[in-house]
Amino acid sequence: MHNIKRVIFSVDSKKNNPLIDDTPIQVGCELVIPDKYKVNHPLCIVSHGSGGLGSDTDLFVNSLARYGIATLYVDSFTGRDIDNLAWSDILSSYVSPKMRAYETYQAYKYLQEHNFPHLNLDKVACIGFSWGADSIANLMAHWGDELPNDTFYALAYGNLWPFEEQFYKGKEHDITLYHGADDTWTSPDKGKIFAQETDSEFVEFWGCYHGFCKPGYDNHSVGEVIVNHNAPFPIPTELPEVYKWIKQGKIWEDTDFKKVDAVMSYDDLATQRIVSDIIARLT
Repeated sequence: MHNIKRVIFSVDSKKNNPLIDDTPIQVGCELVIPDKYKVNHPLCIVSHGSGGLGSDTDLFVNSLARYGIATLYVDSFTGRDIDNLAWSDILSSYVSPKMRAYETYQAYKYLQEHNFPHLNLDKVACIGFSWGADSIANLMAHWGDELPNDTFYALAYGNLWPFEEQFYKGKEHDITLYHGADDTWTSPDKGKIFAQETDSEFVEFWGCYHGFCKPGYDNHSVGEVIVNHNAPFPIPTELPEVYKWIKQGKIWEDTDFKKVDAVMSYDDLATQRIVSDIIARLT
């Protein structure tokens, strides 16, 4: 691993969805090339969850590097002066998945516009964890036509609820959803709806909880977190409609915010399944 090359750069973004806060900001990005003396590395885009960059990002960067796969990840929090999304009070630190998808696309576009012979930008996969899965789903829905047609989208324990109209674009793409059957933070049942509506593959891991790709967690209690999978959103539902209710203190019409006790726990077998699927697509 001595030949690794790291390239750090930044791209323009907005602080949030224009309906919330469209202040211009810069977000940091890092490209990790496994071997600086070789060319045509395939690329995996990694999107972190609501806790920010962490052990899950490191695991995928290091695991994929062993197979000659470069990684690109975007730090969506530092440029916004936040450390994580406070799910006990989400209104205080919300970041739109579509805005995160936009800055991820901007990072990919940066690689296209600058000469990186190390990369094969026609061979791409994406992995998103939790809130990052929502961001990768939005990348597919809004900028998927700008990525290679055979890009693989891996969505690990994402919220993906409500199901948005743009997600139907998933029928044109290679998507697999991965979820723990015992996840109470994000709902496997709502993930199954996404899979059914987009003709995507759904992989469910029995005995697995939220965050199973994040080493260092063993049945760790997160405490009470806000969820929205109790809301009876129509299929599809547009987010501007949801925002209107949130401003009134509701999730949807007469549906109140709900809190659940969430648990995170790493599972190596489940994680390696996703790693293996990415390697199979890119090598």
